[in-house]
Amino acid sequence: MVELAITLPILLLLMLGLVNLGILMHAQIVLTNAAWEGARAGATITDSAHGDEEIIGAVRRSLSGLDAARVTIDIDPEQDEPPRDQDGPMPRGQPLAVSLEYRLTMSLPLVIEVPVRARAVSRMEYRNP
Repeated sequence: MVELAITLPILLLLMLGLVNLGILMHAQIVLTNAAWEGARAGATITDSAHGDEEIIGAVRRSLSGLDAARVTIDIDPEQDEPPRDQDGPMPRGQPLAVSLEYRLTMSLPLVIEVPVRARAVSRMEYRNP
């Protein structure tokens, strides 16, 4: 009984840590996939006037299992920055990066927030009108 009383809290903490590690890995995988979906949507924009909206929509649709309101989305370059705001054949071939950050609340013996980040870069394939 004494051995069980000594080892049981350690085993429970270990089990709780493994569960939280699984939650963290799930969040990282979902966030990485969402960043890639956003970068792919940005590479093949159909309406350059609403390009950032298309990217943000693709990211939010891909966030299954995560709270989309807690995700910070950073698009580089933004819709109104060069080369995405120029006329002519630009920005074809230029890189577009989508960076995401999610503040994951983990319930270890102490409640902590862990920032989970993902970034995807794709080359733009469309031409400005």
